[in-house]
Amino acid sequence: MDLEGLRHFLHLSRTLHFGQTSREVHVSPSTLSRSIQKLERELGTQLFDRDNRSVSLTAAGQRLQAYASQTLTAFEQVQEELRAPQDAVCGTLSLFCSVTAAHSFLPKLLSEFRTAHPEVTLKLETGYAVSALEMLERDVVDVTVAALPERLPRSLLTRVITYTPLQFVAPRADCEVSRMVEARRIDWGRVPMVLPELGVARESVDRWFRDAGVTPRLYGEVSGNEAALSLISLGCGVGIVPGLVMEKSPLGSEVRALDVRPRLPDFRVGLCTKRGNLKSPVVRAFWESISGARSDTNS
Repeated sequence: MDLEGLRHFLHLSRTLHFGQTSREVHVSPSTLSRSIQKLERELGTQLFDRDNRSVSLTAAGQRLQAYASQTLTAFEQVQEELRAPQDAVCGTLSLFCSVTAAHSFLPKLLSEFRTAHPEVTLKLETGYAVSALEMLERDVVDVTVAALPERLPRSLLTRVITYTPLQFVAPRADCEVSRMVEARRIDWGRVPMVLPELGVARESVDRWFRDAGVTPRLYGEVSGNEAALSLISLGCGVGIVPGLVMEKSPLGSEVRALDVRPRLPDFRVGLCTKRGNLKSPVVRAFWESISGARSDTNS
C-alpha cells in the first residue's frame, strides 16, 4: 500500500467527489480511479459506493479513513523531525472546525503556537460543526472546535473558548412566518420550524419545546447553520442559530433574532482533544499554548 494511494483515498473520502479530488491533488480522473481501484484490490473490499450521481464511503472505507489519516500524519511527522533541528517541536497538527470558527477566533488561537513552533505544519479542515466530535472520535483529526454538551466522556480534554447565545431566528421579510412571530402570544405549535438534525442545539430546542408542552411543526431539518439561515431568510420557518454565526453570516441582515422567553441556554464553544493525543509532542505543545483560554472544563 503506497502513501500516494493513501493520500488520494483520504482526499476523496473527505470530498466524496472524483472531479474535485483529481483537480486538487493534480492527477487525471483516470489516474485517481486506478489509484482507488488498486487500494480496493489490495484490501479485497470496496471502499466507496458510487453511481452516476453520488459517492459515499462504505463501512470499510470509514475504517480506512482513520487509518490513512493516522498513517500519513505519522509519516509526515517523522519526515519533518528528520529535517528539523533536534530540539524543535515538529510534525503535523490536524484541526477541524466550522467555517465560522475558522473566520472568527481560530487564527488568534493559532498565532502564538505558530510563532513558537514554526516547524509544525497546520492542517485545517472545515465542515459542519455537528461533525466535530465525531471527527475526533474517529481519529481523523487531533483537535476540534465544537459546541460542548453538558457531559463529555472522560477520554476528552476540553477548553472553553467562548460563549454565544443560542437564538430563535425569524425572517426579516414580510411573510406569513414573520406575522406569526409578531403576534402578542406566539402559537408555537403552528409556527414552521427549521431545526438542526442533531447535536447540542437540537437537544436544547427539543428540551425547550418539551418544557413548554408544545409539539413543534417541523418544516425541515438541516445539517449546518448556513443552510438553516438560507431557509429562514426565504420565509420557510423559524430556526435555532448561534449568535456568533448570525454575526458572521452574509445572511445575517436577512434574518432577525427573536426575544423568546425562557431563553435557550448559551452555547459553550471549545477546543477538544483526546487525552491520549497529549502523548504527541505537537498536540501537547498546542494544548499548552492555549492555557490562557477561558477554562479547562474536563481535565
